Amino acid sequence: MAAARPTAVLLAYAGTLLLAVSVRILYLGVATPTFESHYWTLSTSLLQDGSLSIGGVRTAAFEPGYPLFLALARTLVGDRVLLVQAVQCIVASLGAVFLCRLATALSGRWPVGVIAGMIYAAYPLLVRHSADRTDAALMTMLLIAFAGEFVAATTRARVAAAGVWLGLAVLTRAMVLPLIPLGAAIQWRTRGWRAAAALTLSALIVIAPSAIRNYTLNGALLPTRSGINLFISNCEYAANILPDYGPDILEDYAVSVLEPLGTTPVPASPAIERTNDVLWTRYALEEMRRHPWRTAGLKMRNVLYFFSPWLVPYHEPSATTKIQLGDGGSFTVENSPRRRAFDQIVYAVSYTPVLALAMVGVWLRRHDIRRDAILWSIVVTFVVAHAVYFPTTRYRVPIEFVLIFYAAISMDACVEAVAPRYRDRR
Repeated sequence: MAAARPTAVLLAYAGTLLLAVSVRILYLGVATPTFESHYWTLSTSLLQDGSLSIGGVRTAAFEPGYPLFLALARTLVGDRVLLVQAVQCIVASLGAVFLCRLATALSGRWPVGVIAGMIYAAYPLLVRHSADRTDAALMTMLLIAFAGEFVAATTRARVAAAGVWLGLAVLTRAMVLPLIPLGAAIQWRTRGWRAAAALTLSALIVIAPSAIRNYTLNGALLPTRSGINLFISNCEYAANILPDYGPDILEDYAVSVLEPLGTTPVPASPAIERTNDVLWTRYALEEMRRHPWRTAGLKMRNVLYFFSPWLVPYHEPSATTKIQLGDGGSFTVENSPRRRAFDQIVYAVSYTPVLALAMVGVWLRRHDIRRDAILWSIVVTFVVAHAVYFPTTRYRVPIEFVLIFYAAISMDACVEAVAPRYRDRR
C-alpha cells in the first residue's frame, strides 16, 4: 500500500489531536473531577523548596515523575486546578498522535494508525482518566511514546530516545522497571547488543538521579511503597474485598498491624518508610505462604477482574468510607456507594466491543507476534504486577492502547474486506 502523503499525515495528526483535546476538555468542564491528592502536595513541596516532602518531612515513598509534571504545569498556568487539569488533558491527548504513529509503524498501514488514533481520542475510559488525580494519563502517553519510538527506531540514537521515554515511565510508575531488561532483550535479538546497551543506558541515566536520592535518604533504590500495597492485596481480607471494593480501604488496617511496633508516625521519615516497607512485605509473603491455594485463586481472579467488562471496584470510596473488620476475613463497609449505572454502562458498551475486536486482531496478527513483542511485554508486565497486587480498572488504563491497536487491525481488515464488494456493486 502506498504511503500517505505528508500533508495528509499532518492533517490526520492535527484532526486526531483536536478531537482528543476537545473531548477531554468537554469532559473536564462537565465532570470537574476532584484533584486533591498526595501528588499535588508533593508538587507543592517541589515548587517551594525543590524537595519531595509531605508535612515538611522528605519522603522516598513516591515516584517523582507525576509530581514533577504537576509542578511544571503549575509553573506554566499557576495554582488554578482547572487549568492544571486542562494541561494534563492536552498531554494525555498527545497519546492519540503517538498511537497513530505506533500503529502505522507496526502494521505498515496508514488506515490502521488513523483508526487507532480516532478510537483513542474518544475512548471513554481514557477520557475519564485524562483529568483525574492519578498518574494514569501521563503514564499512558509515556508508554505509547516509548513503544512508538522503540518500534520505529532504525538507529542507536533512536533506540536511546526510546530508552529516555521508558526511563520517564519508570519515574512515573516504578512497576514498569522490568520493561528495561525485556526491551533490551528484544533489541538484542533484532538489532544486536549495541542497541540493547543504548536502550538500557539511556533509561538508567534518566532513572539514576531519583535512585541516588532515595538511596541517600533510606538506603533503598526504589520507592518504599510497594510493601503496604503487597500487604493489603494479600492479607486475609483481600480475597473478599474485590471486586466490590478497592483494597485502599485496608490501608488503616495495614497501619494498625504495625502500631504495636511504634513505627507509624505521621508523617514518617524516609528511614521509617523503609522499615515499614520491609515489615509489610514480610507479613504479606508470610500470609501468602500460609495460604498458597487461596493466594493462587486470588491471583487468577485478579487477572479476570483486570479485564472485567464492569468497572472494578463496583463501589466508589468517599471521604466518610469506613470498614469494620471481623473474624475470618469478614467485614462490613459503610458510606461507599455503588458506581453510577450510567458509568458502568458507558464503560461496558465501549470496552466490550474493543476487547472483542482486539481478540480478532490478535488472531489476524498471529504471524507478527515477534514484531509486536514490546506490546506483549508491556501487557504481561502490567498483568503480572496487578495480579500480585490489585487489579482495579484504572490500573489498566496505561495499556489500553494495546487493545485499541489490535481492535484497529480488526476494523481495518473488515473495511478491506467490504470495500471491494461495495466498489463492485457501484
